[in-house]
Amino acid sequence: MSSFIYQVQINFKRIILRNKRFFFFDVVLPIFFYVLYSKIFVGNANQAELKIWQLNYLISMIIYGCLLGSTITVANTLLEDQTSHFDTLSRLTPLPRWKYYLSRVIIFLLLNLIAAVGICITGIFINHLSLPIKTWSFIILATLIGTIPLILIGILISLSGNPATVNLLNNLVTFPLAILSGLWMPMSAMPTWVQSIGKLTPTFQLSKIDKALLNSKAIDNSSIIGITIWFLVLSVGTLLVMKYQKNRELTFA
Repeated sequence: MSSFIYQVQINFKRIILRNKRFFFFDVVLPIFFYVLYSKIFVGNANQAELKIWQLNYLISMIIYGCLLGSTITVANTLLEDQTSHFDTLSRLTPLPRWKYYLSRVIIFLLLNLIAAVGICITGIFINHLSLPIKTWSFIILATLIGTIPLILIGILISLSGNPATVNLLNNLVTFPLAILSGLWMPMSAMPTWVQSIGKLTPTFQLSKIDKALLNSKAIDNSSIIGITIWFLVLSVGTLLVMKYQKNRELTFA
């Protein structure tokens, strides 16, 4: 147990505390967008409409921050571990492999937690948003669980094993996901066929769950099923790619 805690502490320091890229892209950037579009560029909206927009956009930026952390930060961190041979070094420790991966997942979820709490605090202090503590807690908890499929996307991207490919895939996956699922702009502004695609994304399903919690409404079962399907498909895909790469290493060994 002490070895596992030590592994978590090591990963916490190098992935979060010493990772300036994480604080800029996953925390500061969504907060900047949130303040910009909920406080500065708000036009002449009346107070009631503005408050609804500030709450809904808060949900969008919470998920956007977690999306950045789950794909770009996860993919780049795991790729750096491969290229710096930190991954190989960790295989020499007595810690079981599953505990090694579990320590990573804990850190990645903590990373998303920091991003989500940072945006919530911004909404409270900048826009004077007020929700019961229970509602804030449920939104953050649901977001953390809902970002697990996004972390799997980041792991899959990292398995390409090439910095140029990882950067390309990060851009091809992360930003289209944000746009299609309505995190940057209302889906109603998009063509119908684009909306149909966007409603299939895990980020849209997660947004529906968070907004149901925000408005104290029942969560649509289709959203839970949608995220569960994404989790299962991405889990199987990740395992298959890992198995293929392992077999290829044995073939060329």
